[in-house]
Amino acid sequence: MRRMNIKRRGVGLVELLLALSISALLLTATAVAVDASFKAYANNQEESSLLQQSRMALNRVVTSIRTSDTHAPTDPTLLVDFKAGFKVTGTSIGMFQEDGTNIVYRYDVARKQLVSDIKGKSYILARGVEAFSVSMEPMRSEEALRTGSSYDLLRRATILITLRTTAETAQPSETTGKHPVTLSVSVTPRRNSW
Repeated sequence: MRRMNIKRRGVGLVELLLALSISALLLTATAVAVDASFKAYANNQEESSLLQQSRMALNRVVTSIRTSDTHAPTDPTLLVDFKAGFKVTGTSIGMFQEDGTNIVYRYDVARKQLVSDIKGKSYILARGVEAFSVSMEPMRSEEALRTGSSYDLLRRATILITLRTTAETAQPSETTGKHPVTLSVSVTPRRNSW
């Protein structure tokens, strides 16, 4: 009888180890990509939440500035400079409505909050506020120009607000304090002439 040389074909140990190592590398790369996408989603969600909070707060302040009759800094030193015609920057602004309501928007540094004081009550507009400033540029009314009196109107206000997620404001999937959001807006009061 003849002996036949039959070569066995199959997967050898070297090929098996090579295939396993390539599979492990591919799975690791996939896991890293999935983890990065989850982190990116969490970061985007946190930034979106901060943007929404800061836009809502700025919208409230801007609407009040546009519709109020009289505007001034609440700090007495800044008020003197404002009436002298200098551009001033502070952490609060006071306004008087046509109906006599006094509205003050101020930054509470200790609690990191933007607060609105209306008719003796305080309302929190935003939490986790890292910075808030209002730059006010004065101008004279027609009457002040005729009489030669001090600057009495607001020409333009520029508001800057920076928010950061805190443990108090974080949603369950959000981190705290990684991504601050800063928004700025410039507003001119409406002066209707009818």
